[in-house]
Amino acid sequence: MKSKVNEIAISYSGSTKANLLPKVTCSQSAADIAYSQWNKETIELHETFKIMLLNNANKVKGIYEVSNGGITGTLVDVRILFAVLLKSLTTAVILMHYVE
Repeated sequence: MKSKVNEIAISYSGSTKANLLPKVTCSQSAADIAYSQWNKETIELHETFKIMLLNNANKVKGIYEVSNGGITGTLVDVRILFAVLLKSLTTAVILMHYVE
């Protein structure tokens, strides 16, 4: 009897070509990119933890929301965080957490 298991897939949405992706050159450029992707209407309402996935050229492959919490905290499951990092073949990561 052959065993069956589920395959977990991570997908990218968007059709931006690699040469058009924004590049992180310093902490300020990373902060600008991160802030541009945050929902300004809820940024002070609750805590959110995201990761910015970078390729070897420090170009942003994408941003993944790992955890969205309440007013006083958010919990990050490191198993999910590392699953996304490993499955996406990311070579660098920037952790993003906003709290007022």
